[in-house]
Amino acid sequence: MELAVAALGSLLPKLATLLTDEYKLQKGVRGEIRFLHAEMESMQAALDRVSNLPPQQIDDLNNIWVRDLKELSYDIEDSVDSFMLRVDAPGSAKPKSFKRFFDRTIGLLTKAMARHHIADDIHDIKSRIQEVAGRRERYRFPEVAGQPKNTEMDPRLPALYEDVKNLVGIEGPAEKLTALLSAQKQKLMVVSIVGVGGLGKTTLANSVYQTIRAEFQSQAFVSVSLKPDINKILSSILRQVSGQQYPNPEAWSHTELIDTIRQILEKKRYIIVIDDVWAESAWTQIKCALIENSLGSRVIVTTRNADVAKFSCSSIDGTMCELDPLSYEDSKKLLCKRIFNENEEMHSELEEVSRKILDKCGVYLLASRPNKTKYEWYGVYSSMGSGLHKDKSLDSMRAILYLSYSDLPSYLKPCLLYLSMFPEDYEIPSDELVRLWIAEGFVDEKLGCNLYDLGERYFNELVSRSMIQPIYNEDGSPSGCRVHDMILDFIISLATQENFVTILDVPCHISSARKIRRLSLRGSKVEREEQVIYQATLNISHVRSLVAFGDAVQWVPTTSRFPVLRVLAFKHDWSDNIHPKDLGSLQHLRYLALQGMFQTKLLEGIGNLKLLKTLDLRGRFKGELPASLNQLRQLESLLNCTNIVKLPDGIGNLISLNELWWLNVDKSPNTLAELGSLTKLRVLKINGLHRNQSYMKTFLQALSNLINLRRLVFYGEGSCSLDMPDQWTGPAHLQSFDGDDLIFSQVPRWFSSLSELSRLSMYVNLLRQEDFNLLGALPVLRFLDLGGDPFGTTTEEQVVVGADHPFRSLQEFKFYPKTRCWLEFARGVMPKLQRLVLSFEVKKWEGGGFDVGLENLASLKYVTVKVDCAGVRIKEVEDVETKVSDAVDMLPNHVTLKISREWTILMIQDENKDGHAVSEER
Repeated sequence: MELAVAALGSLLPKLATLLTDEYKLQKGVRGEIRFLHAEMESMQAALDRVSNLPPQQIDDLNNIWVRDLKELSYDIEDSVDSFMLRVDAPGSAKPKSFKRFFDRTIGLLTKAMARHHIADDIHDIKSRIQEVAGRRERYRFPEVAGQPKNTEMDPRLPALYEDVKNLVGIEGPAEKLTALLSAQKQKLMVVSIVGVGGLGKTTLANSVYQTIRAEFQSQAFVSVSLKPDINKILSSILRQVSGQQYPNPEAWSHTELIDTIRQILEKKRYIIVIDDVWAESAWTQIKCALIENSLGSRVIVTTRNADVAKFSCSSIDGTMCELDPLSYEDSKKLLCKRIFNENEEMHSELEEVSRKILDKCGVYLLASRPNKTKYEWYGVYSSMGSGLHKDKSLDSMRAILYLSYSDLPSYLKPCLLYLSMFPEDYEIPSDELVRLWIAEGFVDEKLGCNLYDLGERYFNELVSRSMIQPIYNEDGSPSGCRVHDMILDFIISLATQENFVTILDVPCHISSARKIRRLSLRGSKVEREEQVIYQATLNISHVRSLVAFGDAVQWVPTTSRFPVLRVLAFKHDWSDNIHPKDLGSLQHLRYLALQGMFQTKLLEGIGNLKLLKTLDLRGRFKGELPASLNQLRQLESLLNCTNIVKLPDGIGNLISLNELWWLNVDKSPNTLAELGSLTKLRVLKINGLHRNQSYMKTFLQALSNLINLRRLVFYGEGSCSLDMPDQWTGPAHLQSFDGDDLIFSQVPRWFSSLSELSRLSMYVNLLRQEDFNLLGALPVLRFLDLGGDPFGTTTEEQVVVGADHPFRSLQEFKFYPKTRCWLEFARGVMPKLQRLVLSFEVKKWEGGGFDVGLENLASLKYVTVKVDCAGVRIKEVEDVETKVSDAVDMLPNHVTLKISREWTILMIQDENKDGHAVSEER
């Protein structure tokens, strides 16, 4: 449903644009476009009304209508885009030349033909709209009065009555949660359990609730659900905590219910479970009834949304518990309980297939299939990938996942379904995913909001809602994601049902009645004869996205057969089926990714791709990019990871460029001077500045113009300086600086103006007290990786990190001094620091204890110490490790310590009585 809404949302602004004077359409055509626009607006309103109904109340006739409307919207948009391309195409000939006159004459003729063509298309589309609407009305039957409603069972209900002896893997989380709730704290405590639907949050909460409820004077367990009835929820809490029956409490006002509950709880120690909270607004209202009486009362909240979990914890003193999926061993144990007799071991002949199924989806798929043979189990395994929409025994799991999908805002649903383009277990980089969403038009441009920022917000929201599993950088920021196999299975079934994505693992024939919109190719090499048959039978003229993985790249059809292609991505070596002329003809292309070995000649026609936003050449490509690249005025991302590609002169013409990876200044020195023209640049990765001081001077002059720069990454091994005069200002919006491949002379003074810097990684030749004072004053610095030059002149003084410059936002600090330069943490410093990584050389250790003020780091949870063992004996290393362990053991926060050794191969070895070296490694 929402996919049709999204398709219409993308189309309507384009129809409105066609009505402007710029396109000079005939009066009759403009009238038909007005009719078309009005008709589509009415259909959008009807769609909004239908989408608010529960899924079980939407009949097949409406589903067919929605499907037809979505397909029609795609076709209209393709036609409109093609027309705009023909009319907007600029001439390139020089002024006052015969060629310019000739080109202008041909251009006018072409535009006249394009206007005639769009008129024919609009007339045809108008007929199709009337046909779609008429078919819906023609086959609508009168509604039967008094028809009973379908009432589905709440899928959470069995979790409340599960026998404890049947539960597996719950012991650890239950013990931890019980200990947390039983702590001797008199303040009201909230514990939020968060995780994807079907993971066992309700089961865990109920198990703990039943275990400790006798310790409390009043108890209640209520379920909130996706569309909560707050009066009903408050009424249930009232009945449970009071033990009384009230006359029709559902008719009371919120205020009456809340006041009565608070009066009852005022002098009682209570425990309340608020199960399945979907929105912050629901928690805000329920929280009003939870009075703080300093009697050690407890509240357990379960939710699928990490933002809701954080919100419920922050509004009242609390803790968030993230629930992990069952381990492999626990899944196997549960399998034996559910499928076989409780005390029976896994049958040897089923060991392999059970392992494969458990690796893919866990135990849930098997729970309703007892007593199958080995071959029947392999049949189950082979059918996985589309099982959720075919297997009736999984209706409950599908219902649980569908609840999470239904709760997604409409703009997130196509973004989630697009993940079905990727194979299972594939690590999807977040920045790549955002670029693909933008190319597809899924990210709505809002006033004053950058599309990439908005796309990142979409990604983080999917993470928060537990729909995707994030992969984190070392600084805690998400670098990408995976999709759990059960959720991937679910979204594949939805994407297939909606004709949103078509997945081909082997070349095969697909019915020509079905228009393929997005094509994901996977699989191995095939014979040439199979390729020919496959390419001849596949209807691909409407494909918007084509992504090919592995050897499937070799059986990609000729690109000339994709007239409306917007996304082309090869996740392997490029195919012989792509020719330079064909590639240059893909004028709708917004996203082109060629990963693997490819030739320079392939990009000869790149200048024709006027709508291209992303050019990803992160493959084994060497040479020079063609000069026509500089004609791509809408190009926003130019990505290359080889560091040896030469950029053509004139890159300053790419005025829309947001990202540039990598600029090798040795290969492209002229480009360095043009950087200052790229004022929209947000991400820059640059290599080779350390080789020539004039490079750095030119770069710093350009850097002051990059007012939108958010991330700066350096590459290269050597020394350089970023020092500039006091009046010089750097990029004020810089958020991430990564320079740990270089050695800088000192921390630049202009860093003090970077009020938005949140991540800093650099090695400095000279570390001083004033450097820490400067960095400690940065207001939003969250990750700091700071090191000294092992061969430099780092001062050997102790630096005090004081409360005057407190690093108030820092959450992770890595410090590699490489000399005797050491830190002392003063009281009140780094109040949010959770992770500390320290490294030092034992041979420069001056003895004494490990008294550096760790006790002053109030939020510290994890300490990692890396011990450089070069040039010392094992006894010295062990003495240092003991002192570190003793110091951390004294901390009040139960800090987790990890000690690792480095350069053990250079440790001095003792000799035994025979004169042989004794290994000192543990």
